[in-house]
Amino acid sequence: MDPSELFSANADLIDALIARVCRHAHMRPADAEDFASNVKLALIENDYAILRAWERRSALSTYLTVVIQRLHADERSRAMGRWEPSAEARRIGKAGELIEAMIVRDCRSLDEVMPRINAIDPALTRNDVEQIVARLPRRTGRPKGIALDDVELEIRSVEEADARALASELGKLSDKASRIVREALAELPLQDRMIVRLRFGEGMSIADISRMMGLPQRPLYRKMESVLEHLRRALTSAGVRRSSANIVIGSPVQSLDFGLTNGRSNGKTEQPSQSSTDEAEP
Repeated sequence: MDPSELFSANADLIDALIARVCRHAHMRPADAEDFASNVKLALIENDYAILRAWERRSALSTYLTVVIQRLHADERSRAMGRWEPSAEARRIGKAGELIEAMIVRDCRSLDEVMPRINAIDPALTRNDVEQIVARLPRRTGRPKGIALDDVELEIRSVEEADARALASELGKLSDKASRIVREALAELPLQDRMIVRLRFGEGMSIADISRMMGLPQRPLYRKMESVLEHLRRALTSAGVRRSSANIVIGSPVQSLDFGLTNGRSNGKTEQPSQSSTDEAEP
């Protein structure tokens, strides 16, 4: 796939991975929006160099997770420099280094950091922490570029956690899509439901359905397209975008069930035959 097409086809995946990194970093909404824009710019810079560097030795989601994490580290380095505890924080001790890292570097609130600080030194009060913060120096850092050569070296360390998170997201999406399609199919007339069941549940061609039901073949193509458009509208109205559905279809963790067979469809929808190229999948 062309890198620009790869970027467009995986827009939802990229948004989800950026949002996850932002959540883990406790970024404010405005900062998260700026970071998302910077990530997308980085992905399309130099003719999609980052996407072209993907060698497919790992899942695209895992590769992008590592890249986005490194871009976040780079952004933090540009804002604060390569982080080392200041001399003042070292003089204060472990509590001082933790206060500097969480409040000065990570910009977390006192409410977030007080439990961690009190675990190290229960005697420190909010006022004590505020006074320590006032003593710590304010620092700025120099920018550094992201290196792509060793991205693959970091992939193994995130693959398992990334796979679990992605499986959970895909599972929720597949359950939602299955429910929407089943409800939309239930709204159709009996004949339309029978045509859909024969086409996708039994794997019959339009020509075979025409002969079996005694219906003209050509209008059946238009009928099928009308039904599929009904299903597309149902998915869109429920907030499921086509690109999101494309992530689910064929994923080993999804469990699509449209109620067309006695078992589960497992997300495997029959492709149109050469004689029915006017058909489209929902």
